[in-house]
Amino acid sequence: MKRVVILPVAMATAAVAYAAASQRLGVRELVGRFTSSQSLPALRSTQLPFSYPAKLWREGIEGEVLLRIYITATGEVDSVVVERSSGHAELDSMAKRGAVRLKYHPARQGDQARAVWALLPVRFQQHSAAASPEDGG
Repeated sequence: MKRVVILPVAMATAAVAYAAASQRLGVRELVGRFTSSQSLPALRSTQLPFSYPAKLWREGIEGEVLLRIYITATGEVDSVVVERSSGHAELDSMAKRGAVRLKYHPARQGDQARAVWALLPVRFQQHSAAASPEDGG
């Protein structure tokens, strides 16, 4: 059985994206299926591999990409699909590129690691503490 969970990215606006996505997708019910013997995947690092395209940064273009990612039982991101586009192909591409570099502690059911699909909102916003333009752009 496939499970879908929301994984908020530690950016200034991720909580808003998490709340909006969880209302739209019924995540509370999905997360509620995890019992005390189950755990959701968790990021291994606080450093996020997302780069803001310099050209879009200079033009003041912001956006949010909602990705569907497949996290393997080893914590690697195996597949990335754009669930909802930011409206800018370059932001979508940078979000996908960063997502495949994320590493997770995998979801667990009892003592066994499990692969899961998850939703990952990525917000490109100039005033976010995590936002910085990509070099060379």
